[in-house]
This record gives sequence, C-alpha cells and structure tokens, in this order.
Amino acid sequence: MVFNIATPQFSTTDVAGNAGAGGDYVYPSPSAVGSGDRMFMVCDVKGNLEIDEVARRAVYHAVCDTVRAGYDATKPFAEAVFDEAMHSASDVLDSVDGVDGGSVRKGDVSLAFVLLHRGGCFLAATGGAQVMLVRPDSGVIYRSRNVDEHVALDGSDAHELDATMKNITDLQPGDYIYLSNGKAGIMPDEEITAVLADESAADDEKLRRLSLATVAGDVRREYLVRIADVQADAPAVEATSSETDAKRPNVVRRSSLTVAVVTLLMILWFAIVFVISSYLIDRFNL
Repeated sequence: MVFNIATPQFSTTDVAGNAGAGGDYVYPSPSAVGSGDRMFMVCDVKGNLEIDEVARRAVYHAVCDTVRAGYDATKPFAEAVFDEAMHSASDVLDSVDGVDGGSVRKGDVSLAFVLLHRGGCFLAATGGAQVMLVRPDSGVIYRSRNVDEHVALDGSDAHELDATMKNITDLQPGDYIYLSNGKAGIMPDEEITAVLADESAADDEKLRRLSLATVAGDVRREYLVRIADVQADAPAVEATSSETDAKRPNVVRRSSLTVAVVTLLMILWFAIVFVISSYLIDRFNL
C-alpha cells in the first residue's frame, strides 16, 4: 500500500498556552516538513537545564540514526528496529547520567514516534508522550498508554526505556495521526474526535484547538498528520507471449541452435556422399 499525506501541521505550546514555532528535537524540522515525509518524532527530557539539553539531544539522535539505518523502505517496518532504537537511547542515557551533577531516568523521557511504511503505520510512545490514530467518522482507533508508572525506583533499569508500540495496516483516507510529547490523556477521546471531524476547520486550526489542552509545567511539541489517500500496490502484469519468449533461459535458445547446426551438417554429409558416389560411378562405370 502507498499512503499519501497532506502537509503535516506542527505546533509548540508553552505553559501559558501560547503556540510557537519551536521544536529543536522534532523530526522532521518544522521549517522543512512536507507531504513527502514519512517519519515523525517529538522528543523531550525532564531534568535540570544542563542534563535536559544533553539527554534530549542524545536520545533524539540515537532514535533517528538507528531507525534510518535499519529501515528498508521497500518492506513493512519491523518492531525489532524500534526496539533496537530504544536500546540505543537507553545506552546514551547511561552515558549522560551525572552530567553537571544532574540525573535522568527513563521516566523523564517523553517521545512520540510515527513511521508510515509499505505495510501501514507504526506508532510508538514512551513516558508521558502520546500518539493517536483518529478516524473522524468513527472515533479514536488507537491511543498509546502512558508508561510513566513503569519508572524503576531501585535504579536497576532506570535507563531502560519502555515504549508502547502498534503497527496499523488499515489506514483510510481522512484518518488523522496525532503525536505529542506532552501530558497524555488531557483531552477526552470524544473531544479530540469532534475537533478533527469539524470539516469547516483547516488542519492547522484543528491542531491549534488540540494544543489548548495543556497543564501547568507542560511544554508540548506536536504534529498532526492527515492521510490524504491510500493507493493499492500495482498488480503484477502477466507477460505476453513475446515477453515470455524473450525471458526463456539462454540454455533453451542454445539447444535450438545446436539442433539446427547438427541438421545442417547431416545434410552437408549426405551431399558429399552423393557427389563422391556419382563420381565413382561415372569414373569406373560401376
């Protein structure tokens, strides 16, 4: 299947509810995003300013680099690739822990990830982030769970990131994919569906309304992606007789040539025998 999307919409909302154009740890860059993009990610890490910046950058690059290195665009996306990305991000959290006396744990990482691939759409979220698939005429098809409650308290797996993951194969035109690194569960499913079902509002206005649902201390980076149309893979075309002949193995063509050569040699042999016999008969009056 081939999934075409409308131009994705992005927003950043601060604690006061003011939308902006930020997004340093958002993929793709909001200034360059277009309908040709297939991978989307918003990332945030809570902590003191110094380690927050280092950890956010490290997690962002670990996930982006691992997915892009392991993803084959001609095939459906495998969850194992994202699992590897999570392990890479966990490793970099180990490396930055303790920077400037700060500390970061897996529950401090909020990451929402979406990849449109040959077989459908892969959705993943960790921490307080959320990712949703909404069908305006039906409601919320999928909503990731909040994994904040799985933070290790004894430090044994403090940096081993958990993520909810889902591969969805039945995308339809008009479906919306909504991903946010902000607090999950703020707006009820029914209200989100109502906002996205409003045919009088453009996609940027719909995202602005969704972004209003924020709480104190919440800084949200969000993408809204609409499926414009879905195209089935082109069916295999049956080869014509001439194309079939052209695709026959060379060994068949070589066999036919051998038969022709042998036949020609036999004809030549009988001709030579006939000429010699005629000469002998005439010469010796046999």
